[in-house]
Amino acid sequence: MDSEGELLLRLRSGDEQAFVGLVARYHEPMLQLAASFVPSRAVAEEVVQDTWLAVLRGLDGFEGRSSLKTWVFRILVNRARSCPPASARSCCCATSRG
Repeated sequence: MDSEGELLLRLRSGDEQAFVGLVARYHEPMLQLAASFVPSRAVAEEVVQDTWLAVLRGLDGFEGRSSLKTWVFRILVNRARSCPPASARSCCCATSRG
């Protein structure tokens, strides 16, 4: 397994296998955490997918003040918290994409 610095360099250079490894490592724990914030597994999956997109878009802005894992999970929590109440049809993540 790469050190975090090596992994970050690979991710920033567009190394698809590095991203696949990151997803393999964190996807299930992210799904479990997201499910604790949102009304359904389907919405949790949407939050996780939106988080992965935000991670890809934000890699160049990652400053390293926390671990990569902490940064990814903080994005996830912020996305999950921005979802509407349980009565809503779907996560608001779809409206927050820019």
